[in-house]
Amino acid sequence: MIEIFERATRRRVAIAENAYAVSEQQRANAVWYLNFTLPYKDPKNEYCKPFWYVRHDGGELYRIMPSTAAVDESGGIAYQCEHVLATLIDTVLFGYHIVGNLGTYTADCIRYVLDHQPVKNWVLDRCDFRNQFEYGWEQESLLSALFSIATPLAGPYLWRTDTSVYPWRLSLTRLDTTGLPELYVRRRHNMTSYQKGSDPQQIVTRLYPLGYGEGVNQLGIASVNGGVPYLQSPKAVTDKYGIIERVWIDRRYEDPASLKAAAQAMLDELQEPLLSCTIGFQEVSRSDFDRAAVGKRVRILFPEMQEQVDTYVTELTRNYDDPDSSTITVANRETNIAATVADLADRQRIEQSYAQGATQIYSQALQTNCDSQNGAVMDFFIPAEMRIINKVLAKIRIKRFRAYSQATESTQQTVHTTTEAGGSVVTSTSSGASLSTSESGGGSSGTSSDGGGNTLTSEGGGGSTTDTGVSGINVRYDYAMTEETNGHRHLVKQVIGHQHQVTFPPHNHQIRLNAHSHTFSVPPHSHIFWTQGHSHNVTIPGHSHNVTIPAHAHNITPGIFQFGGAQSFRIFVGGVWKASYYGTTAEVDLTNLLLGADRRIPRGSWLSLEVRPDDLAYVSIDLMVQGFVQSRGDNTV
Repeated sequence: MIEIFERATRRRVAIAENAYAVSEQQRANAVWYLNFTLPYKDPKNEYCKPFWYVRHDGGELYRIMPSTAAVDESGGIAYQCEHVLATLIDTVLFGYHIVGNLGTYTADCIRYVLDHQPVKNWVLDRCDFRNQFEYGWEQESLLSALFSIATPLAGPYLWRTDTSVYPWRLSLTRLDTTGLPELYVRRRHNMTSYQKGSDPQQIVTRLYPLGYGEGVNQLGIASVNGGVPYLQSPKAVTDKYGIIERVWIDRRYEDPASLKAAAQAMLDELQEPLLSCTIGFQEVSRSDFDRAAVGKRVRILFPEMQEQVDTYVTELTRNYDDPDSSTITVANRETNIAATVADLADRQRIEQSYAQGATQIYSQALQTNCDSQNGAVMDFFIPAEMRIINKVLAKIRIKRFRAYSQATESTQQTVHTTTEAGGSVVTSTSSGASLSTSESGGGSSGTSSDGGGNTLTSEGGGGSTTDTGVSGINVRYDYAMTEETNGHRHLVKQVIGHQHQVTFPPHNHQIRLNAHSHTFSVPPHSHIFWTQGHSHNVTIPGHSHNVTIPAHAHNITPGIFQFGGAQSFRIFVGGVWKASYYGTTAEVDLTNLLLGADRRIPRGSWLSLEVRPDDLAYVSIDLMVQGFVQSRGDNTV
């Protein structure tokens, strides 16, 4: 029974109960096909439109292809349908896409491809692999990119689909080929025919894998294979077949680790001849029908030949109208899917093209003064499109520090004013009163002498009269005082209780001082003084200062004046010391000095090269970068 579904809504619109010559071809890791025929006049033919979906007996979903519809001699219209997995060839990864590497696993890469569907028909259901390979695609269909994800995986794998639900589900599973058989095919039981073939012409025991690029810049695996550019089969294989060399080129690969993994998977397949058996198979029971499927482990028994072959099904062709003509193909490995992908690409007229490029050389220079603390820094850019860097060279020369003048000139007078915003009061305070004592070291004596006798004369301004008297006081004296005036004497007796009137006429006095000296002595002593607690207040009023610099000029002496004497220098990359050189000139290969922690030179970023001399110096740097640049970019100007 063939069910027919409308394309846009996937709604069932008809059942083609008169379909006949129904056959189904299933291949491992390839697009499956379904064929059926309807009578010429069957009304259900109107529903068999291009790209509408069909399903046979609840199996997988297929879509009708218009180019295969034809009227045969028996009066029927034959339809060839392809599995809906082929809907992924309807969308192209336009431009250049790169995904994967460290931190991005196989499932992430599958989702990246499926996310580019305009209509989300397919989602990832299961992925048994967790590799971190890097993939690059350019102008490829989603199906071609999807199949290429599994190419470098180690060990057998199988793409599985589930179209019983929507969105349809896709799984990448690990294929177990070592377990117990799930299907037995036995001579004279369910085996109708047997054909065995072996093709030793495809044997390869040494494989040279190459990726993107050209010439000496073409990607190889030596960098991740111990310097060896090829992979070789084990000794047991080479002893059996010898050394058979082949070169495998796939320019989709831009990462050497991914290229090596894909080449190893290919060598594992090619180091032994492909053993393929096509067996006529008769399903004698329903259980045989269920067990006969792609990927199932099978055991083939030949009692007459006493031979037993354990392998798995790689292709299954069922003829539902004539079960005896159904066949299964078993092999020691799956057939290559490249033919299937190529057929699909050709049908869609997609030409696989690879962006190529050429070796590029660019240079830059820097000349500047520097010293041991402030080096000469050159920034340079490595574009992301430079897939291979052949070498980075630098010519470094160190000369004496350069100055080109010795003075400068002022053109006009300038006045500089500093202004205090206002007065200020500053106070200093003593912590309290204090008692201080000073002592002399001992007594001291001193003598002052007059140089000779002197006569001193005093003159009265005129005569005067003096009255003396008492006021009733009775005093008696026992002596008399004699006073000599103007050469005569007066005897004066003091009489108690009376007074005298004495008149002094104008006169003068002469006093003679004979030569003499004075002697004095200062005994040991001390001084004690008391300082009371106190403070000092100092007030600074608001004020300003004016400084006038008059117009003046300096004489300029032109020339090249050199200083310093550097004899060595150090090289820093990104601020990190890398190497030291002695001498004033050197040709330095910077290629290894620029390597990061991953042993690769960073791409798509600016790098800095710094040269620090051991003294004042004039440094000249000439930098040259040679590498392979692919001819792609975001913009064209």
